[in-house]
Amino acid sequence: MSATVATDPAPPRPPLQSWPLLRRLLARFGPYRAAAAGVFVLVLLRTALEIAAPFFVQRAVDAFADGTAVAAHRLPEGYATILAAFAAVLVARAVVAYGSAVGAASLAQAIENRFRSDLFRRVTKLRFRWHDRNRSGKTIARSLRDMERARLFFREVAFGYLELILLLVLGVAGCAVLHPLFGALVALTSVTGFLLTLRVASRIAKMDLAADDEYDHVSTVLQENVAGARVIRAFGREPEESSKFGGRLTTFTGSWHNVVLFWTGRMTWIGSIHHGGLVLNVIAGAWLVGRGSVTPGAVAAVFLIVRALTQRLRNMTRLVIMGQQAVASAARVFEVLENDDVIAFPADPKTLPGDGAARGALRIDDVTFSYVAGTPVLRGVTLHVPAGQSLGILGPTAAGKTTLVQLLPRFYDPDSGSITLDGVDLRNLDPAALTAAVGIVFQEPFLFSATVADNISYGNPGVPRERVVACAKLAAAHEFIEKLPKGYETVVGERGVSLSGGQRQRLTIARALAMDPRVLVFDDATASVDAVTEKELFQGIRAAARGRTTLVISQRITSIRWCDRVAVLDRGTVTAIGTHDELLAASPLYREVFEHQRIQGIAL
Repeated sequence: MSATVATDPAPPRPPLQSWPLLRRLLARFGPYRAAAAGVFVLVLLRTALEIAAPFFVQRAVDAFADGTAVAAHRLPEGYATILAAFAAVLVARAVVAYGSAVGAASLAQAIENRFRSDLFRRVTKLRFRWHDRNRSGKTIARSLRDMERARLFFREVAFGYLELILLLVLGVAGCAVLHPLFGALVALTSVTGFLLTLRVASRIAKMDLAADDEYDHVSTVLQENVAGARVIRAFGREPEESSKFGGRLTTFTGSWHNVVLFWTGRMTWIGSIHHGGLVLNVIAGAWLVGRGSVTPGAVAAVFLIVRALTQRLRNMTRLVIMGQQAVASAARVFEVLENDDVIAFPADPKTLPGDGAARGALRIDDVTFSYVAGTPVLRGVTLHVPAGQSLGILGPTAAGKTTLVQLLPRFYDPDSGSITLDGVDLRNLDPAALTAAVGIVFQEPFLFSATVADNISYGNPGVPRERVVACAKLAAAHEFIEKLPKGYETVVGERGVSLSGGQRQRLTIARALAMDPRVLVFDDATASVDAVTEKELFQGIRAAARGRTTLVISQRITSIRWCDRVAVLDRGTVTAIGTHDELLAASPLYREVFEHQRIQGIAL
């Protein structure tokens, strides 16, 4: 039976460094340089058109400056041309803005897809120690919520900052062209507000990361309540679980509330700098017009440029929040992407001997393994299963049975010792060959939301239908499959028809057989079914094991006594090995289990 796995605690998260994270996020544009350059050109053109528009307003205002046209009750000469050019600039800006928005969205989607795929591939390659430390709720949050924020960075934040910087540069230059004093005032107020906002943002990132961690706890509690709904209701723990969820939600809300209070408080003062800049430029404009240094049209143009800058810098509040959320989320995603605790594949992978040689000889030599350093779960385990023979492994809970099984497909690697299959160390074996060579039937019969045939052929998608049916018959599943609404094309799993525990387990047996593995492993496969179902299941198990190397893990003697030999595992050590009769005579633990189950009335 599976036991709770203790693992080394996760290493502490390093301090958040915004700029290195920003560089790594920007590096994601690398494979899409051409598309990014195209969007950059469009953003630059859009910004230039936005700054150019006020200069047409300047000419339109100054055309009435001498009063001649007003006195004659007519438009100044060339005024229609100015208005037409102004309209053309506005239309061109709208067209370019549309193109840049579509281009940025398409580029962001491509980068997000690649980013998400990289995360998915990394998660599938990480050792199970990482999965033991990270609950599914946290993993889902990283994949969904954090990636959504990263998408906003690529779609809005990166190009938003680009447009803002371009607007600042071109806006200051445009105002300086009209008069150096305008340029100096705009540069002073706008750049000061911009830099202060960036400085406040680093604090926001740390606070937002703490809030995200609290969100992980909320997700985990919710996921556990959905997955364990039957257990919670059976024990009447709904009020306690609701209280726990409410507590986590309150903590998360408090963390996010602190972020909002800090941000709004700082941005109120920074916003006053932008408004002050607008007032200063109006005052300076009036003074310069009075001296004859600039025209009223120039003041109007400066007003429009500064107004555009002020509005855009106001939006910087949203931009920086999204940017810092993206940085905080990226820190969590990069924790996974840069985690090097992955399954080590051999540089020169070996293959297993062909069909002419013995298939399935399994040797476990002096294997020691621990989930937590210094606390071994297996201690010097040595077992040998000749090709085509069966070995039962019996022991109490937490004896290390499931752990031993998980070393065979390399879910974990031994701390010391070795495991060989047909003379090849598993660590030197080609991963695909290992997967095909070891078929496992787990205690919990998991089925995908797919047809019966697809579930059976999951590990060997190209297997012909005849083989699928043959495996179902070996697993004693064919009869009930034929009675399903659409037979082998019936959808099962979460979205499909309901099956009993025994039926689901028979399908998982058929799934393992469809791979035609050299070694077939049953990890307490009958622990959750009744005695009658167990008897039916073992008709299929014994048929499947015929002529194939088989390991049967169980706490029930009825499940393993038919094996060629049985090993008794206790506290991570093999204490005895032999046939059923030999163990009754030589192993006190085996004899104790036998007598206990006999008293319980289990057919032995």
